[in-house]
Amino acid sequence: MEKDTRLVNIYLKIHHKKVITMDDLAYLAEYDPECFAKTCKNVVYNIPEAKPIMEPAVPETASEKPAPKLSEKQNIAKVLERLRRLERNDLPDINIDDDKVKSLLGNLYMEMLFPHNDQQSFMSVLDTRDAATFDKKA
Repeated sequence: MEKDTRLVNIYLKIHHKKVITMDDLAYLAEYDPECFAKTCKNVVYNIPEAKPIMEPAVPETASEKPAPKLSEKQNIAKVLERLRRLERNDLPDINIDDDKVKSLLGNLYMEMLFPHNDQQSFMSVLDTRDAATFDKKA
């Protein structure tokens, strides 16, 4: 139940356009790594200048050699580390708004995790008190 509560809280942050933290992104990466990896590719499609951050095989600087093939878990860890560095303004030659990248990553992740047709909502509050349900119809 704790996992579902955390996922709902992150979903609500994204839905209400609140700032997503690195802990939230780390949780999403752990919750569904495959979805997170696909979402990173979608972020690069929407924000091409984010490629050095979202694709772990891309060298950070021109002097670096391309990294060897890494496992999905290692790739995700590298992406999260680069996002942390972007948040601290610690990446050279990259001028991207970290909140924009994190927000897009969260939005695309939730869209992929919970595809919908705009006819049914994921969140529904029942008539009974404190009986909110999170409807996962993926």
